[in-house]
Amino acid sequence: MPEHDAQLFAKLQSLTSQEAVDYLKARGQLTQTFSWQDLWHEEHGQQFTVSRLARLDLLKAVQDGITKSVEGDLSRRDWTRNIKALLAKEGWWGEVKGKDPASGEEVTTKFDNARLKLIYDTNTRMAYSAGMWDRSWRNRSTHPYVRYITKDDARVRATHRAWNNLVLPIDDPFWETHWPPNAWRCRCRVTGMTAREYEKRRAAGTINTKAPPERLVEWTNKRTGEISHVPLGIAPGFDYNPGLARTRQDGLHKVGLDKLNNLPAPIRRAAMQPVVTPGVAQEFSREVSDAHLALPEATRQALASAGYEIHVVDRISRAAPDLAGPSGDQIDGLTRYAKRQILIAEQAFDISSNTWKAALPGRGASVLQHEVGHALDEIYQLAKIPEVEAAWRKEASTLAAYRDNGGAEFSKEIDYFTKKFPNGLLETIAELYALRHGSGTASLLNVMAAFPETRAALYKAIEGKGL
Repeated sequence: MPEHDAQLFAKLQSLTSQEAVDYLKARGQLTQTFSWQDLWHEEHGQQFTVSRLARLDLLKAVQDGITKSVEGDLSRRDWTRNIKALLAKEGWWGEVKGKDPASGEEVTTKFDNARLKLIYDTNTRMAYSAGMWDRSWRNRSTHPYVRYITKDDARVRATHRAWNNLVLPIDDPFWETHWPPNAWRCRCRVTGMTAREYEKRRAAGTINTKAPPERLVEWTNKRTGEISHVPLGIAPGFDYNPGLARTRQDGLHKVGLDKLNNLPAPIRRAAMQPVVTPGVAQEFSREVSDAHLALPEATRQALASAGYEIHVVDRISRAAPDLAGPSGDQIDGLTRYAKRQILIAEQAFDISSNTWKAALPGRGASVLQHEVGHALDEIYQLAKIPEVEAAWRKEASTLAAYRDNGGAEFSKEIDYFTKKFPNGLLETIAELYALRHGSGTASLLNVMAAFPETRAALYKAIEGKGL
């Protein structure tokens, strides 16, 4: 029986593939990992990986093929044939050696038919699992209960067999950790149930309506050393609901926007305005406020809904005492991700003259636009877009070579935008965003001309968001 076939798996759940396709397409970030333990729970809802497959183009091909298969355009057999041919052509078929970045040890990985089968089945099952959650939650008014179903054969795990015909409300905490699949190659599934059927079957005693007591097993992630507790019967890494995790991720930004939009107009406008601290010149605060107002509405809403506050201060160390000192005092703009703050300073300390100097006209606006670029990168993970990273790596290398071969007049700014990954990329993204909406912070280097492919990839990524 072809029980691992993704199309049959969907049919058994009476689930159209669209919800599963949406889940796969939402995993837009390609991530290189060395072990399945390197990505955890909710991270899988945003990122796609195949452990030890260390090439983004091959990862993309694997992901695209799986998506086409779930859409019905490609069978598992065809997907396996295509990916096998691609990996063989690129030297990734059979035994492949690589160095574990965590331990430095050389490890041999075998890419064969069994590994492709596991990759395919795991990804399609998680996609259908997320899709089934979407569908179940959407239909909860008519089907408020969920029934756990096993294959009911000798291969079913004993712990999973104990959950067969367990029926609980869809909002029961049990489903946060026990939504199938619950282990590698787990064939369990769920289905919705009406209140009428629930009462009928409960009275007949054909279903179990009481969640079993949770027994936790200690487990240590060998990659990180982190100790966690996993419900008995569930394989580590499977103790979460992929659909619920994605719903939470998608909902965070929407919740912020909804809260913001539901505020009275005067309060909403105030919430989106920069906070000006005492001691800042009126001209400087007006310049920063005007630059903020000139940003797209979607950008200002994204910042506010993500909890970012813009503070206009006289000196960075006034708002961030922990940065007081020679290095911190020279900064006139800073994005503090953990505190959800963007700091724009009117003054910075000039070491050469040993004095505090006020910003020149226009500097406050360009620093704001640059720091907003940093915040948007954090919110939307722009630096992790494969096309953006690949373009930057190529152009940063070219720019560094130019510096080393006579471009000394730009060396300081070239160093700034070609710093070791990911720092150089983060600065380049922030600067390109600033240039898109005003002026950048670089005074000598034409960053748009130096990073044309990075700029094109970045702008393409943010255009659809209205940023």
